[in-house]
Amino acid sequence: MNRTEIKQIIAERGLRPNKKLGQNFLVDGGARERIAGAMGLSNADRVLEVGPGLGALTGRLIELAGHVTAVEIDAGYSRYLAERFAGAANFRLIHGDFLKSPPDESFTKIVSNLPYYCSSEMLFGFSRYDAPNVYVMLQKEMAERITASPGNKNYGALTVALWFYYEAKALFTVSRESFYPRPEVTSTFLRLSRRSSFLLEGDDIELFHNLVKSAFWGRRKTILRALAESPHLSDGEGAPSLGRSRAERLLDGAGIDPALRGEDLAPEEYVALARAWRKAAN
Repeated sequence: MNRTEIKQIIAERGLRPNKKLGQNFLVDGGARERIAGAMGLSNADRVLEVGPGLGALTGRLIELAGHVTAVEIDAGYSRYLAERFAGAANFRLIHGDFLKSPPDESFTKIVSNLPYYCSSEMLFGFSRYDAPNVYVMLQKEMAERITASPGNKNYGALTVALWFYYEAKALFTVSRESFYPRPEVTSTFLRLSRRSSFLLEGDDIELFHNLVKSAFWGRRKTILRALAESPHLSDGEGAPSLGRSRAERLLDGAGIDPALRGEDLAPEEYVALARAWRKAAN
């Protein structure tokens, strides 16, 4: 689908791209083929596409994959997609909000052009599935946050929290001219490869995330002070924060320098913190 075709469809149906929902439609055939090629689709794949819009990529997915389930929140676009792909036996369309009602199915690959306002929530929503690979189009700034290394200015809680589930790799950038309406920033196409096993289990996963939030809730604080004063942790005896002495013991148990800052710690060190916490509790 090119820019002219999309404008015509929108005009004929009285539709209007919703900026908040990230409705910037792919109009570059070369970019579409690059995306499909990067996904390495085969007839064995069951693909989940979230936010198909007018189906610029969907049509190619249907051609290459064994089955495609698409979730579209917009009623107008859903009606159009239902008509356009009515004859595709390997296609299922769901009109709904993925964040509120994610499909209860199994997929091998997930793909989405994520709106900035809910990118993080969507990414963690995808982690509920065991799909080996998730492919997402993101604002370049968000992609840089996800792939940042410790000490980098873009490294933060999102980087570490998502690392627990996936190994992230930026595959290529897509220019603003590849979309209609044209977004304000360049986009990056990212692959998230699900880890074959997680380093923590059960309640320790939630603990890990609370420790990560605690380390970054006060940017530029030392890890000792951030953990000691964090509103996300408590001493287990009714106090609203961990307190300095217990934070010191925790860091010592994990072998972490208390003078470091949260952005200096590697993701594995947050796993070590969770393990040290659990060991101290037992």
